[in-house]
Amino acid sequence: MIKLGALLLATLAGLFVILSVWGDGNLRADRRPVPPPQPAALDAGAASPAAPEPQATPAAAVVQAESQTPEQVQRFPGPMLQPSPEYVGETPEPVAVADGPVLYVTGDRVNVRAGPSTGDRVVTSLERGTGVQALGPQDGEWVNVRDADGRTGYVAGRFLSATAP
Repeated sequence: MIKLGALLLATLAGLFVILSVWGDGNLRADRRPVPPPQPAALDAGAASPAAPEPQATPAAAVVQAESQTPEQVQRFPGPMLQPSPEYVGETPEPVAVADGPVLYVTGDRVNVRAGPSTGDRVVTSLERGTGVQALGPQDGEWVNVRDADGRTGYVAGRFLSATAP
């Protein structure tokens, strides 16, 4: 351990000697701005000169951002998507629609859960005014619903209303 400390100390001393001999000096001093020259002392009887007028710089032309922003085009690598050979010519079957009443979401953003509890996982979330179909009783604390995409889950009954907001 002592050998390692001695080797480290010798390495640092060597770097110090090399940098002090062949180093470029104080690099920070080279970066300091040069102070402006001071005017010569004025005679006591002479009037003080007027402050120099600032030079007017020409205003740059304002360029609208739309003209500088390139058009964004989404490019997806690879060939165009095509159906699998076993499904060519088939159309998807429509989702069976239940004849339940339509309820509307009254909260700003409401979670649809896999079960009737806040401990169940979130299936999706719905925005205010979204219509859903009730699949079960509507008078409980949780209501089983289906959204427009066919996803089913449970929503707290206090966030549903029969009238659109």
